[in-house]
Amino acid sequence: MSEADALKGTENAGAIWTLLYLVATVELLFRLVDVWFAFHARPSGWKKPIDLGFEILGLPIPLWMGLAFRRTLKDELDKSLLSERTYQICDYWIAQLLLLIYLCFVVVHQ
Repeated sequence: MSEADALKGTENAGAIWTLLYLVATVELLFRLVDVWFAFHARPSGWKKPIDLGFEILGLPIPLWMGLAFRRTLKDELDKSLLSERTYQICDYWIAQLLLLIYLCFVVVHQ
């Protein structure tokens, strides 16, 4: 594999991160609205709001893990323990993986 093939698409990593933040925020807002309506539904049970509450608490975990890994890679890059090429490739694939995860959250939520 040539260097050009490995770096293909990595220039779009910033746009993918932006889209990821947007999708994660919108999904969190939709889940908050679901919890709001579940608490205010008549007759209301406690099981559904509690389940939705745990979903809301678990929703940002993949994003936090991805950001922690990205920060670790950036620290390694700053210490010259990682090449710029490797950082760009990893940053791009982390963003794509997280976007796929959050799009799956959107599909499952529907």
